[in-house]
Amino acid sequence: MMGSAPREWGCTMTTTSRLLLLGLSLLAGCSESPAARDAAREAASPREAGQPGELRLGLEPGAPREASAPREAGSPDQKAPAPDGPTAGVGLAATYPGDKGIETDPQVVFAENFEEGSVAAVVARYESHQNTAGMSLVSSVPAKSAGKAALSMVAGGAHPATDLYRRLQPGYDQLYLRYYVKYDPGVTWHHTGVWIGGYNPSLAWPNPQAGLKPAGDDRFSISIEPMGAGASPGPRLDFYNYWMKMHSWMTTPSGNTAYYGNTLVHKKGFQVVNGGWMCIEIMVKLNPSAASGAGAELAVWKDDALVQHFTGTSSLGYWIKDKFCPTSADSPECTDYPPPSGTAMIPLDLQYRSTTALKLNYLWPQNYITEGPAGAVTYDDLVVAKVRIGCLK
Repeated sequence: MMGSAPREWGCTMTTTSRLLLLGLSLLAGCSESPAARDAAREAASPREAGQPGELRLGLEPGAPREASAPREAGSPDQKAPAPDGPTAGVGLAATYPGDKGIETDPQVVFAENFEEGSVAAVVARYESHQNTAGMSLVSSVPAKSAGKAALSMVAGGAHPATDLYRRLQPGYDQLYLRYYVKYDPGVTWHHTGVWIGGYNPSLAWPNPQAGLKPAGDDRFSISIEPMGAGASPGPRLDFYNYWMKMHSWMTTPSGNTAYYGNTLVHKKGFQVVNGGWMCIEIMVKLNPSAASGAGAELAVWKDDALVQHFTGTSSLGYWIKDKFCPTSADSPECTDYPPPSGTAMIPLDLQYRSTTALKLNYLWPQNYITEGPAGAVTYDDLVVAKVRIGCLK
């Protein structure tokens, strides 16, 4: 998809410079390459936690003013029970029916149920946010939820970006993220999901740097997103990840548009049910040693069913440029391009970092739409924990 001028590059741009950059990118014919699918994001209105008239894009001195934040339960130095694995039990949710009281569990890092009573009270828990006019509390909640409100985020047209962002302090080597999400039908999604990742040093605002590969000591990001619009019942879901071992869509990577989020699952059955609630859970375990990806893991569940679990020995596959195709992949972007006979299947290299100073330390629920009509995504019952969470019970 073709967006407008990037808002992710490592600098602060005025409105004039953003328009100049947009003109240059159009002259360069970006829409003719595969990168056009993931074109750099709209240079939207200034982040509401930042300074008027400017867009915070890089490591600037003086972070935006921080709103009051909720308790951060625990720390990496605490001794915790061994985390549940992808095939283990149902997780924390079984102990807290409807998630009632789950925020008090010592293994929970952050919980958001959108029961604050107003959008203003919701955004006060986050350090950065955009387009509060596109946010509303709605009465549609997931089945089994103990709450009465969820957060709708509308984006598109004059306001392509609606989001919330906060840090997860002090930083973690392994986390589970579970949330409920409902996507409007008939929307061409660009980046709409909950991102979790890390910056070194930590940042009070998002700086994804689209088109650029992380160095290993600076950043990484993990998300599950719809892949475009898709037919009924809904578009396919997949990871959209940036990390130091990601691959490029270019045969010979060059310039600042060579790397966009890698997709890793490619299963037709892993898809949105338009207009219906889904329970998504992601597990990220960072590589314990900075020297290699050994010991790192990545997993995703939908409605408590394991979709994919990547380790150094499981979910082997092969690369097609920026797509990793596990042997279980059945979606055409993989099956239409089988590897040559005799190709050895390999594990996904999950070396997220080249220094253990880089931690999981941020959360970024967002809706970013650059084509077609505006659309709403609704989030509820979001939990970040150090152990498996599971869906509402």
